Amino acid sequence: MAHRRADDSGRTTYSPAELRSGVVATWITRPIPKTQYLAHPIFDPKSKVVDRSSAPVRDAQGNPQYRKQIGIERLTPMPVVEALGHFSTGKGFFEMQFWRFITFQFLHADITQHPVQHDGTVGSSGGLSRSTSGASGTSRSTLACGLFGAVGYFVLNTLGWMVLKFAPGWNEMLPALLFDDPYTPLIGASAGVFGVLMAAAYIAPSAPVVIMFVVPMRLRTAVYIFLGVAVLNLLRGGHNAGGDAAHVGGAIAGAILVRRAHWLRDFFDVMGDSRRPQRRPDAPSPATIDRILDKVRSEGLESLTPAEREALRRETVAARGAVR
Repeated sequence: MAHRRADDSGRTTYSPAELRSGVVATWITRPIPKTQYLAHPIFDPKSKVVDRSSAPVRDAQGNPQYRKQIGIERLTPMPVVEALGHFSTGKGFFEMQFWRFITFQFLHADITQHPVQHDGTVGSSGGLSRSTSGASGTSRSTLACGLFGAVGYFVLNTLGWMVLKFAPGWNEMLPALLFDDPYTPLIGASAGVFGVLMAAAYIAPSAPVVIMFVVPMRLRTAVYIFLGVAVLNLLRGGHNAGGDAAHVGGAIAGAILVRRAHWLRDFFDVMGDSRRPQRRPDAPSPATIDRILDKVRSEGLESLTPAEREALRRETVAARGAVR
């Protein structure tokens, strides 16, 4: 279960300390009106019901009775791993559980809602990314883009929450904001996948892909269609708009990082200094790499000769710790 406590009065009446010291009636589960969530009531411990002999009054199951409810503890039934690892605006930022910006990407989402993850596009772009960045570089790109997908979700959800709190009624005039509860869970790796797709579309826009195993098209066309659908659904507040906010955030990060590769290295530059020159003597020259990448963009990855593929591989090894 994922829990959080809140004042259920609609006013700032009870302090956080009062809510923390309250009695959570875990034996009582009630739906929250107009939402899909459930909650346990929080009672004032001093309002316990007693009989004439000062003995606590209990219900048929032996649970104590209270007169004054001071708040609620919301709960969302979910597996324990999802409860600890999912991302939400409330958990990830308000409660400063920053690990959730990363861990939500390793939790499984319903792939039937994310065709971009299981069609031919991912296989093509993944192979292309590994050819140019190496397996570890692709993993770092996916993690970074997923992280910024969570940031995009957080920003739009926070703005939507502030509109509902301070300017109710304006939500109809502000498309793309997320007016979901700040504790709505977000899971899945699709934000990172969108980032990798955007990078692959920049590197080899003409690479052939097959969508849903049926429709052939160029990689850049396919990626832009996926991105356009996500943006449209976000603007109209459709089903899974929160997921599409993360998709757009990841796509923006991917489009930027592929053009500023050193930003990605600096982002993960924790244990060592990636700015120190570490080029091997047999590493190809920057001019050679630029020529090969231009060829990939104009003619596709399949046009490379074995020597050119080997040059890309050597450049990947040489550039992992250096800024080109």
